[in-house]
Amino acid sequence: MRRPAPALLSFIEAELARPVSSRAASFAAHLAERQGVVAVLFYGSCLQRGTEEGMLDFYALTEGEGAWGEGRRLAAAGRALPPNVYPVDFEGMRAKVAVVPLDVFHARMNPDGLDTTFWARFCQRAALVWSRDGAAAQAASEAVAAAVEAGALWAERLAPGAGGAEAWRRLFAETYRVEFRVEGPGRAGEIVTRDEPRFAALWPLTAPARASCRASGSWAARRIAGKALHIARLAKAAFTFEGGPRYLLWKIRRHRRRR
Repeated sequence: MRRPAPALLSFIEAELARPVSSRAASFAAHLAERQGVVAVLFYGSCLQRGTEEGMLDFYALTEGEGAWGEGRRLAAAGRALPPNVYPVDFEGMRAKVAVVPLDVFHARMNPDGLDTTFWARFCQRAALVWSRDGAAAQAASEAVAAAVEAGALWAERLAPGAGGAEAWRRLFAETYRVEFRVEGPGRAGEIVTRDEPRFAALWPLTAPARASCRASGSWAARRIAGKALHIARLAKAAFTFEGGPRYLLWKIRRHRRRR
């Protein structure tokens, strides 16, 4: 994959470095105690709202055999169909922790792949709450910047003639249709409306990528593959961690209520 544009990478590095609440930071440090964790990203609605109420969302990026204490079977499943997802409780807080090897995380930011999950998530604001060292922080930042570029490439293709926040708004309307989401149909637009200056600022920063690259393949294929991958991930979660069947039933019930 190409290296992200320097101006975009600088923007992402500064954004990822912004402080989060002390409790969220403590939770990330707790996750970092697990074997092989090299970086912890915080994202999702709790980050956006600045709260620890509800289910926090973290990505634990890992390296090496036995990371997170996973056996070979789980580790292989996590590479074949990332991420592996685990519920974690800490000091009265609850989190959903997605565990994925750092190299797999970066590879999934490819706009030419059928899996849109990773880059669609990390086009949105995130925080790098903990990293093992400067090299791990740099790798995580480059992966997130690559996600933004992948999103911009598809936004330009899916919304020709649009730009800035409107292009991102149309993109998320499409990416939300790829998965079985528990949120209502207006959620995709809310993502951009809540953070509109940020998305407007990102558009010109992705201009070098949009000028030199083009997303390939059809969006229809990604919509079909995305739903299949989403179902497969939920099924994997049901059989790979404690509480998985309850989590799967909760997702199905919420999806039905939103229909």
